Amino acid sequence: MIKFLWNHFKNYKASLTVVVLCSILTATVNLLEPFLTAKFIDEILIGKDTATFYNFIAFLLTISVVAIAANWLSTILSSKIRLLLNNRVIESVMEHVYRVRGEFIFKTDMVYLSKRLDQDAIDLIYFAIGTMADICVNFALLCMAFGLLCSIGLKWGVLFVIIAILHGVAYSALEKILFERSTAVRETDSKYFTCLSNILLYVYSIKLQGLYEEYLKIFRAAFEKSFVAVMRQVKIIFWFSTSSLNANAVFKVLIFLLGGLDVLDGTLTVGNFVALNGYYLLAMQGVAYFMSVGQNYQNALAAYARIMEIKNLPTEKNGTKILERIRSIELRNVNFSFGEQKILTNFNKSFERGKIYCIIGKNGAGKSTLMNLICGMIRPSGGEIFFDGVALSEVDMIHARKNLIAVVEQKDFLKNDKLSGGERRRESINIALKKFADVLIMDEPDNNLDANAVAKLTEKIFIGKENRITLIISHDERLIDIADEITDLNARI
Repeated sequence: MIKFLWNHFKNYKASLTVVVLCSILTATVNLLEPFLTAKFIDEILIGKDTATFYNFIAFLLTISVVAIAANWLSTILSSKIRLLLNNRVIESVMEHVYRVRGEFIFKTDMVYLSKRLDQDAIDLIYFAIGTMADICVNFALLCMAFGLLCSIGLKWGVLFVIIAILHGVAYSALEKILFERSTAVRETDSKYFTCLSNILLYVYSIKLQGLYEEYLKIFRAAFEKSFVAVMRQVKIIFWFSTSSLNANAVFKVLIFLLGGLDVLDGTLTVGNFVALNGYYLLAMQGVAYFMSVGQNYQNALAAYARIMEIKNLPTEKNGTKILERIRSIELRNVNFSFGEQKILTNFNKSFERGKIYCIIGKNGAGKSTLMNLICGMIRPSGGEIFFDGVALSEVDMIHARKNLIAVVEQKDFLKNDKLSGGERRRESINIALKKFADVLIMDEPDNNLDANAVAKLTEKIFIGKENRITLIISHDERLIDIADEITDLNARI
């Protein structure tokens, strides 16, 4: 994890150094406050010196302004770095997902994956940045505050150690339970968000098909699981978070009891009596931080593991040979299975430039599979595909898809999502045709098109036909009629 973080952090070393220094400065001012308060009270009660009084006010104002400025700078810089690093981590994973094998893409819920990735990146980066500054600061606070407690009286240092140990025991007992329940919340929340996104994404179809009640049941079930997980987490968080408050309450009672007696018999000044509580709270802040680091580290480690789970996915084996043109495609004894289901078995077919091929077949016959195999999105489990006699496994398919292959998908992929269904379909077709690719693949291009639009589509397909291989997946007789060859995949089932 350290190496992964360093690769992202190294470009922000100067800014991170400033954040750490500002945090140390702010912590130093916080540490000085109980000491200065004690001196101020004793000077007023004993010395009654007006000049000392105004000098103290001026000094207090100065360090307060410095602390505010340092805190402001630290907040702005750390927020900037967190946002930038969070985006860098997401981009690195996103780039890897772009290169993974198509089988993963087809079977993965990408809405869930995006929610999970965003949360994991936030948890990892926030932990790393916070840890860099806070470990040094809180260690210094703990040591100095403990030393100041002992300087007032050794018994206060011993008392603090006893309270800190008891607090640590309670914290450790709750730590594992909190981790388990926090992980459950993260998973159920991601699935709840996915369910909500899917309903909103397909609201038109759900409304059209009258399926709202069914989807509402699924949504409520996802909410119920998320609700139960959150409430279980809230209960343990209460005891986890209030363990410090409970320890502080016990120590405060002891301060008033033992410290009050020392003030009455003259062995403790009023100023030091006031400072005791401040020193203890600062020391306890350090104890609580180092206890929480272990828990936060486990959360960050879980986030890192989930990120690396994606980054370690095998990428597609992209060839190195860059083709200038594609004049023929040949599938030799191609096999492909999806899980236990065999889609294509010993499939042989050749496609030549200048011809229109229509692929027909019922659902599950392998029409979309054939398209994805030719585009290199998935690889055959047996046999091979050749472009101009070159095995697809040797071809740089990233280059080929970008420059030599144009695809009209079944579901239109456009940046402009405000168009109607027919407008989106026509725009998708126009974009594919304007690419002037060597291979044109059209998956159900007649979707959302009226008779007039289909007639215009057939005319456009003939334009430039001689310069490309045209593959059409369709059951529309008007498109089947213009094909030079028809491949019926039904016969192979």
